[in-house]
Amino acid sequence: MPNQSNSIKREHNIQNAIRLWCGEHNILCFRCNVGKVQCIDGTWFDTGLPDGFSDLIALTNGTIYFIEVKTRTGQQRKAQIDFQHTVESRGYIYILARSVLDVSSKIPYNNTNGGI
Repeated sequence: MPNQSNSIKREHNIQNAIRLWCGEHNILCFRCNVGKVQCIDGTWFDTGLPDGFSDLIALTNGTIYFIEVKTRTGQQRKAQIDFQHTVESRGYIYILARSVLDVSSKIPYNNTNGGI
């Protein structure tokens, strides 16, 4: 079984590559951190995003793309699948990305006007 820490690192590398590609094509892209973290004083900090929310959000040409990043063998959790269904049932675009190509093939861009 692959080391979870290594899998997370590879996932972050893919996220960073997607964010870089978006930046190169003038597409707004935001990383979304989900979850709770215990602070030094013992209190909990909650990001406010629901469990299963996508890793990235990209915006271009008036369209929002919810991007969940996984390694080649990574699997979505139930909460992520539920979020995908919620997004798609409301007419938004959800991309399960295992590489930059998965994103670049689904988000239209124009090198001359930057996509925005």
